[in-house]
Amino acid sequence: MPTSDDVMQLASECAARVNLPRRRRRYPNFAEVEEQCPEEYEELLVLLHEDEIFAPADLDRQEDVVRIVQIALPEHLQRLVDELVDNQAAQVWLQQEGAFHLGVAIGLRIAQLAPPTPAEDADDESYLDE
Repeated sequence: MPTSDDVMQLASECAARVNLPRRRRRYPNFAEVEEQCPEEYEELLVLLHEDEIFAPADLDRQEDVVRIVQIALPEHLQRLVDELVDNQAAQVWLQQEGAFHLGVAIGLRIAQLAPPTPAEDADDESYLDE
């Protein structure tokens, strides 16, 4: 199972490759980061997939289940399944974008903090390591 140090190491390698914008009030979006460090980002995802919570989904099976449910419904209700799937996908992307931007904002705040003392650093336990 990956530790928070493993995840942060890969995230740091990815972040080191991101070109920072010239305008200080504009930050790179997720697509720009993913485009600028695709190998590191893919390695980060692979590492996260080792955790059972983030195990890769079987997309073919999900599509089969959606088709089975859709066919089982009366014709006038079948389009609701498409609407449900589209809405779910939009919500997942929204949450991912929100998490990304929140992570950037928190990272900027953390970067402004004084570095921890060696004693504070030793006492700091990460929730990912539990």
